[in-house]
Amino acid sequence: MMVCCPAAMIQFFSHAQDSITDFDGNVYHPIGIGTQVWLRENLKSLHYSDGTQIPGVVAYNNSDSMTNIYGRLYSWNAAMKNSTAPGSQGACPVDWHIPTNSDWQAMDNYLGGPSVAGGKLKEEGFNHWLPPNTGATNSSGFTGLPAGEFDANQSQNFLFLGKAAVFWTSNQNGALMAIERYLSHDDAISGQLTWYKTMKYSIRCIRDVGTGNNLNKEDKDIQIRVSNPFTDALTITFSECHIAQIILYDISGKTLTSKDISQETANAKIETAQIPEGMYILEIQIIPQYPIAGCSRDEIKREVFKCFKIKKQ
Repeated sequence: MMVCCPAAMIQFFSHAQDSITDFDGNVYHPIGIGTQVWLRENLKSLHYSDGTQIPGVVAYNNSDSMTNIYGRLYSWNAAMKNSTAPGSQGACPVDWHIPTNSDWQAMDNYLGGPSVAGGKLKEEGFNHWLPPNTGATNSSGFTGLPAGEFDANQSQNFLFLGKAAVFWTSNQNGALMAIERYLSHDDAISGQLTWYKTMKYSIRCIRDVGTGNNLNKEDKDIQIRVSNPFTDALTITFSECHIAQIILYDISGKTLTSKDISQETANAKIETAQIPEGMYILEIQIIPQYPIAGCSRDEIKREVFKCFKIKKQ
């Protein structure tokens, strides 16, 4: 069946922000590293994405001014929302999760191995790191900051501000311990240790792979899955055949390419080999096959996705 979409019905997306916002309104910025997408800032959240309070969260020296720079510090159980499953969302925003140790290892390997990856993950200079800040280039864009830790296991003191960045992974090691990752002011290593879950460390969230949105019907969802991150092509998969218009924008709102799907299909592809790496906005205008949430068959539904192009391996 062939259907043309009237131009007057298309409401083009004109502006987008390269940012993620948590439940509390804190704003974070994604950064692509290899095949992964990380947040460039440490987590600051006081609430989980469902609005419930995260227990035991602290700022270094209990100072809000420290939170603005370094984020907050979380015990492992609080960060994981009492889950023990690696890759859990935990305290991260929707579509993001507490990185597994394997996530960290993949990033280390992409950056040349753990012996040098730490330098590429650290903010360069001495605005926050104490000298010598060995090997620091921040070539990854990760901007690791020395937020220190709260030793809830022994001393009950805040420690290592300026000297160390310490992050929880979502991998436990027995009932009492979990794997942490660390960066140091006097080494270029991206290090790994196992320590007590009661310790309070920083959290960096990593993007879930292949997240998408739903258009809800009373007894059924129209599901859209977008390849994210992508390389030389961006693939869109619908749970059912649809007629749609697909538009790709840069983050300023400039249209880069568009594709009209006039034949009902469950799959579509946009070639992206010629665009640079970075964040893009994908808009999909869908003509439903049946009424959705009170909309008629002729009404267009609009979905918008943040997508990241990464370097092809």
